[in-house]
Amino acid sequence: MMRFLLAALFVCTFAQQLEAQVQTDPLLRPRIGLFGNYAIGLHSASFSSLPTVPNCCPEFSGVTGTGWFAGLTYISPFNATTQIAIRLHYGQYQAPFSATENKTIMMSDGTTGPATIRHDLTASFKQISIEPLFGYHVNPEFTLHGGFTAGYLLGATFDQAEVLVSPSNATFSNDQRQRNVVSGDIPKASQLALGVTVGASYDIPLNADKTVLLSPEVLFTFSPMPVVSGLSWNTHQIRAGLALSFIPPDVVDDSLSDAELYDFARTITPPTKNTPGIPFTSAVSATGLTEDGRTTGTSIRIEEFASRRVRPILPYVFFDENSSDVPVRYRRLRDEQTEAFAVENFYNLDAMHTYYHLLNIIGKRMQQDPSASITLTGCTDGTEASRNTGIATSRAAAVKSYLVGMWDVDPSHVNIETRGLPDKPSNEADVDGRAENRRVEISSSSPAILAPVESRDTMRVFQPAGIRFQPSIDPRIPIATWTLFVTNNDRIIKTFHDGNPIPPSVDWRIEEQSAYIPHGSGELKYLLVVRDSSGMVIPSQSSKLPISEVTIDSKRSSGSTDKTIDRYSLILFAFDKADLSPANQSVVNDVKERIQPTSQVRVVGYTDRTGSEDYNQRLSEQRARTVAKALGVGEASASGLGERLPLYNNDTPEGRFYSRTVEVLVETPQR
Repeated sequence: MMRFLLAALFVCTFAQQLEAQVQTDPLLRPRIGLFGNYAIGLHSASFSSLPTVPNCCPEFSGVTGTGWFAGLTYISPFNATTQIAIRLHYGQYQAPFSATENKTIMMSDGTTGPATIRHDLTASFKQISIEPLFGYHVNPEFTLHGGFTAGYLLGATFDQAEVLVSPSNATFSNDQRQRNVVSGDIPKASQLALGVTVGASYDIPLNADKTVLLSPEVLFTFSPMPVVSGLSWNTHQIRAGLALSFIPPDVVDDSLSDAELYDFARTITPPTKNTPGIPFTSAVSATGLTEDGRTTGTSIRIEEFASRRVRPILPYVFFDENSSDVPVRYRRLRDEQTEAFAVENFYNLDAMHTYYHLLNIIGKRMQQDPSASITLTGCTDGTEASRNTGIATSRAAAVKSYLVGMWDVDPSHVNIETRGLPDKPSNEADVDGRAENRRVEISSSSPAILAPVESRDTMRVFQPAGIRFQPSIDPRIPIATWTLFVTNNDRIIKTFHDGNPIPPSVDWRIEEQSAYIPHGSGELKYLLVVRDSSGMVIPSQSSKLPISEVTIDSKRSSGSTDKTIDRYSLILFAFDKADLSPANQSVVNDVKERIQPTSQVRVVGYTDRTGSEDYNQRLSEQRARTVAKALGVGEASASGLGERLPLYNNDTPEGRFYSRTVEVLVETPQR
């Protein structure tokens, strides 16, 4: 029994290894399922009794019995026309033998006379089987099968009796009308049942992308092996029934990187509605989005301005769930890099790239001011504390270890405190909120340690500010994944991807990828790639976004009027609040000192994705008005964009915190 199960497991494991890594046709994807069959057993026999079981029957011959089989199936294609199916099933069936004998018997009155005797023998079997079947597709739906069936007998029992049918007034010598009434296990029953199986099936898709199939099937198994050792008794089975199978979704979602998927999609000619075997076509269009959310054209105009940028430092280090390891996205230096590290070199970097150097910035500043001290407060989400009471301490210790080990910060100047939820927690009922609460908060006795990073560099202003992509498929059916690529000279600069369904629109703030967008005239391209649940890759036509650029040098050479744009960001708005924190008030005071009479001031509020779109719109407007009032520039200069055109990736806690911001842009004409 154990050897049989191990062999079955080996065969199924081998079949799984036959799965190709990437397939583009549903026929070439593996599938799993279950089936049920009604069985007609054809018993070819010629024997008079079971071994060691008395019976007066002259001969039991052929009989037809019934039964049923049910089990699981795994189907793995070799190519478009051939496959192998591994079936494991359990079944029960019977062989109801009956033979009639006419003979002369002694009557009860001492005379002799003719009599009819019926010999009944009913055999019952329970069996598990493995059935490898090779298949040949006559067409995509109709398949011929051939293979073998190997069964292991779990039970073989019998019931027998000899019945005196006539005359009605006679009995056997035991004064009864029945004799040789016996039941029990069939002696010398063969434990193994081997046979050759052939059959056919027809696949009927139950959904549009042909991943769920109902398959009527008929099979015949011919077995040359005797049912009972030493007897002439063979059993052949005719089975008919239904199989229900499906292609598991997302089987190959992780088998290709973005770059591999993009390269593979470019080798495929985008299909049309008339392309045979294609479940749908994909398409993507685009429109431009201005800062206030209005739609415009897709030609991208870039203009350079001299700029002073003030980027705040978010004094939090976020951690993965139940982990005290500092995530790899936080930049860590080697020993030989610390001496050359300078905050002054952080030009042309956005706030997020600056933030990932948080520990290096703090380490450098504490080297420059050895008297400064910091406090690291380890925090957890609401569920971690009950499972791991020491994780908050371990997180703070991990941050301290890097500062002391890499930057030679005096350990006595790094204090550790712990708590459960942060003092100002995010929403614990939300997955994003819990991720934001898993953090180490950094505070300092010296304001300079956590001061914003200031740099003078060249700002590239994009018009329109964003692009709204509108992906679609026709007809609209369930899919596995979609990926939208934005590229420059076949180099991927931005991707968007998710599972079913395809969203009606995807917004991209162009400034996110400013460092990867070419200078001068050129173009970007965008492409939608969709995979259905069978793994088929269906790309759209590639489209272009034209680019033109006006540089500072070109404006100077042409004598054009120019301006400087100073950009200030205010963060650390409390969750769901619009009040100014002390850190934000300090930035506001700095901005007020730098506004000139000729300056134009714009105050724009943003939120992250948490909450409803309408509520976030109102919250962003409220934050912008609060800052405008503090600056003394009037509410007419304030506007809110809510969660539209998010400034940063909202899939990370820090991206959401930096998106809860108000940006102040001070534009001053230059002569």
